[in-house]
Amino acid sequence: MKTHFYTQDIIDICTEKHLTVDEIFALVSEKHPTAGKSSIYRNVEELCTEWALKKVVWASKKTYFEKAKHDHIHLIDQETGEIFDYDIANFPDLKIPENFSVKDMDIKIFGTFKK
Repeated sequence: MKTHFYTQDIIDICTEKHLTVDEIFALVSEKHPTAGKSSIYRNVEELCTEWALKKVVWASKKTYFEKAKHDHIHLIDQETGEIFDYDIANFPDLKIPENFSVKDMDIKIFGTFKK
């Protein structure tokens, strides 16, 4: 089993992007043509448990992955399906109690951009 073999490639590919496992597999395969989809899936899941990647589950139950970074909200354009990161700092009234330790957050706002 090649867990960790593709780790850095997967992290690099997922930086500043929201990708499915199929998309990650296609991009890793360009560099490693013999990579197996199950190996990529295991690596992605392992990276999620280590907090190096974050899962973003869309309304259609499709799962996307991104490189873990600062806390942010996902704006999801329902017309295009695109996912945009929106900094949590833009919500100054969002107050988390001081005695509550946030381990993960997954806030999604669905809508469309005015044209």
